[in-house]
Amino acid sequence: MYAYLRFELRRLARDPRLMLFTVLGPVATYVMFSSMGADGDRFDGLDDAAALMVGLAGYGAVAAVLIVGASVAQERAAGWLRQLRVTPLPSGRAVVAKAVVSMLSALPAVAAVGVAGRIQHHVELSVSRWAALLALMWLGTVPFALLGLAIGYGLTPHLAQPVTFVAFLGLSVLGGLLVPVTYFPAALQHLAHALPTYRFAELGWRSVAGMAPTAAGLGVLTAWTVAFAAVAVLAYRRSTARG
Repeated sequence: MYAYLRFELRRLARDPRLMLFTVLGPVATYVMFSSMGADGDRFDGLDDAAALMVGLAGYGAVAAVLIVGASVAQERAAGWLRQLRVTPLPSGRAVVAKAVVSMLSALPAVAAVGVAGRIQHHVELSVSRWAALLALMWLGTVPFALLGLAIGYGLTPHLAQPVTFVAFLGLSVLGGLLVPVTYFPAALQHLAHALPTYRFAELGWRSVAGMAPTAAGLGVLTAWTVAFAAVAVLAYRRSTARG
């Protein structure tokens, strides 16, 4: 499994398009828009620059995880998964390795936007808080990795790409990664609190503020993780039966 994991990581590193969209895009957006909103206002105990830093780090992380997970659809169409099934690598471990790779793809976005926040707006955190932020936002990508795999195993490449984009954009906007949910109507605020993207970003916001995750937030993330895992397993079994 570890050899396959290294192979997948090398493939990921050789694809500059992913970094362009998931790292440079959020960093450029942060640099442009954080200066416009950094007026000292507080947002859940954070200033605007720190709050936006976490939101855009989450935006890039979710994009990376979904794109890598959903790329399974192209691998299926190319026959790569059929080749894997005739190797000694168990299918379950191949799926786990792909999920781990998709989660690791989130780290560059979180780190890069964090560096931008430190340089441009002097967002000051202790080493332990930076480490906690990185670790929590990495662990928080689990449901999105499973969603990406569910899309990749369940849909053809022609459908997987637009579905991934719609899921990413909808979850990001409605989950408050780009605009604070305090600006939303009451009904949309309630919806945002039930989405995994809001609770994912909440891990980062609370970490930066020096607070522990909430029980409600962890409960929502766990529920979505279980739901996406069930769909991913079902989609994988069906793709195996077809293949």
